[in-house]
Amino acid sequence: MTTLVIGGTGFISSTLVRHLLGRGHRVTLLTRGVTQVPPDIAGKAALVAADRSDHQALRRVVGQTTFDVAYDMIAYLPEESAAAARAFRGRVGRFIHCSTVSVYMVSREVQCPVTEDQDCGPLMDYFPRNPFGMEYGIKKRQCETVLWNLHDDRAFPVSMLRPTYVSGPADPARRDWFWIQRILDGGPLLVPGSGDLAFQQVYLEDVARAFAMLPESDATVGRAYNIVGEEVFSLNEYLQLLGEMLNRRPDLVHVGQEEFDALEFSICPEGDVFTFNPRRTAVFSLDRIRHDLGYRGTPFQDYMRTTIDWWTVPDRVDSYGYARRKDEIAYAHRIRHI
Repeated sequence: MTTLVIGGTGFISSTLVRHLLGRGHRVTLLTRGVTQVPPDIAGKAALVAADRSDHQALRRVVGQTTFDVAYDMIAYLPEESAAAARAFRGRVGRFIHCSTVSVYMVSREVQCPVTEDQDCGPLMDYFPRNPFGMEYGIKKRQCETVLWNLHDDRAFPVSMLRPTYVSGPADPARRDWFWIQRILDGGPLLVPGSGDLAFQQVYLEDVARAFAMLPESDATVGRAYNIVGEEVFSLNEYLQLLGEMLNRRPDLVHVGQEEFDALEFSICPEGDVFTFNPRRTAVFSLDRIRHDLGYRGTPFQDYMRTTIDWWTVPDRVDSYGYARRKDEIAYAHRIRHI
């Protein structure tokens, strides 16, 4: 297949490119040229330099070229999806959009396990600390709406995946590393709320593999799919499992959610902190992707061992918020003795 990937250098998209190359695709990457292309990809995939937010440039780059598949891995605004649809309409065998489970989790209510038809529920009151990204989820909904409105089985056939939190080596959000680093330093772990709310994460390789498989099945045309891990954990259970894998016993100190939210270090402008606290149950149905793609997720302990091994080498960058770790520990000791 001749395949274009808009993006191709990021956490998910570079892994997707490796899967596509392994499946025999002739891959072209459309990137701004700002992020370095991984060396193992650079010599195997063609490169086209363009800023996808420059809609005229995108159209010029695509020109009259046709592709069997086009992946849009970096559409965050509805106008970006609209521009891509204009550029590729009639020139692509399949257009695949990277969406997110956040399209559900900005809703006022969801019914768990969340099915793919719950993507348009009434929005909750605007909540800037939505752990799934309030503005992000709203804009991704709008991207989806644009694409579904323009979907056409022949001229512009659309498919999409909706990943949850993606875990794996080199995760730029450093979500697992946030907790791994704190378990290893031996200090108490502040846990927002009860820590009993269920969530699912998903392994990077499983997401990339599912994206690569989408264009191989006609059944996936016009459909969206949840892509999450098969195992469901609460934050407490997740931390206990991490502790077992690290041969440590995590010291969990729970703090009420409202009290936690008032702490200066409960938020970090550089990135996510106190990760995997979904604030409400977040469990998603896998029935559709299992039926259409035969999806089976990698076991947690297998991919987490790989993730731990990647992060726990000398001189890794600190997790987000780690500069305030002493404040976390002092607060945990203080509330324990009140």
